[in-house]
Amino acid sequence: MVETNPIVFIHYSWDSEKHKNWVLLLANRLVSDGVEVYFDRFDLHLGANNTYFMERIEAASKVLLIMTPEYKRKAETRKGGVGYEYQIINTEIAKTLISNKKYIPLLRDGDKATSIPIFLQSFLFLDMSNDNFFEANYIELLRNIYDEPQIVKPKLGKRPIFSQLTNSTKVASFKNKKLEAVFELGKKKPYVHKVLGKPEKSAFLVEAFWSHGLEVYYNRHELKVDGILLKRLPSGVASEQSVMGIKLGDSFAEVKSKHGNPLNWGLPDPYTSFAFYKINERYLTLSIYRNYSPDLDNTFKVGTITQIGYSGQGSMISCEPIVAISIEEIRNGKIPHFVEDKKSIHDRVDLKADFFHELYDIHWTYPNEFGGYYVRVVFRESNKTIDFWLYDLHWSTLVIRAIIDRSKS
Repeated sequence: MVETNPIVFIHYSWDSEKHKNWVLLLANRLVSDGVEVYFDRFDLHLGANNTYFMERIEAASKVLLIMTPEYKRKAETRKGGVGYEYQIINTEIAKTLISNKKYIPLLRDGDKATSIPIFLQSFLFLDMSNDNFFEANYIELLRNIYDEPQIVKPKLGKRPIFSQLTNSTKVASFKNKKLEAVFELGKKKPYVHKVLGKPEKSAFLVEAFWSHGLEVYYNRHELKVDGILLKRLPSGVASEQSVMGIKLGDSFAEVKSKHGNPLNWGLPDPYTSFAFYKINERYLTLSIYRNYSPDLDNTFKVGTITQIGYSGQGSMISCEPIVAISIEEIRNGKIPHFVEDKKSIHDRVDLKADFFHELYDIHWTYPNEFGGYYVRVVFRESNKTIDFWLYDLHWSTLVIRAIIDRSKS
């Protein structure tokens, strides 16, 4: 059987720039997953026939109806392009009222009463109004577009022989318990591979498991797990695991209600903050999406958690947050509290230098042959290259042993 790419028409209202950008992100994501998309911002250009474009609804295999209060108003009053397209949709749905699989209502804003036209209110819809659950909802939408339901009705079996039936049942919870053990830290690589499978990417002390949305970090001395990073990986999968009661997509207000204020803050770029906690001798590092950027393909809401790092105090996973926190302390005229020898820290770099107040990029973290790790930071305006040398004292606690200006060497 020849596989074909589904064709999807996106039907929505231009409510606001924020709403238009969300629909654009959805369209981009669908295209990246093999879906051919009819979308005005892709297909309409100066001189294009707008009416012809709208009538491509009939040629599409699926039509996404993105519902908002403004969409309902325009649809029911037949205003503009939304109203014209809605007339076509009404006629089409009426032909297949019982067997409809083509038209998929998505609730983006408001509720059933305020956003869904009366004619469509009896249809099942997918609620995509909460971005915290975007990933799970997106996968459900993608399955519907490809007609690949997660639960498939099995073929009709034979009538059972009742005298041979038993009451035995099986409970498959073993794998979950194994996964929980990985999050307890301290397990060796073979155990991790047995539970998570083969990593899609491996680089020295870090392994990425795309199907789980996890990166696993190992202690360089014993090769045991000493850190877990939850994030959205290139597969598009974001882990749904909870760490200390926190999940990806949680608001920072929820975090503070459980753990209070963080010990320290770091601001690595205009769009992200690091919140740093020390709980039961472990570090909990939260990356918080703090400012909207149209250039970021990020479906998380502003003020929510986009990455969760959970590690021992000497883990490589904590290096970048410690550096971001230390730069923030330098900007506030302080010697970073992670510095090991506060008297000699000025010997290699001037902590009062102006470049510390520039925007910067953390390029990479790599092991130092003399122990610990180098974290390379490049400040954008001056192009200053600085290495922070973080040393793992007693293999358990990270300190900043030196801050080195590589631009001089």
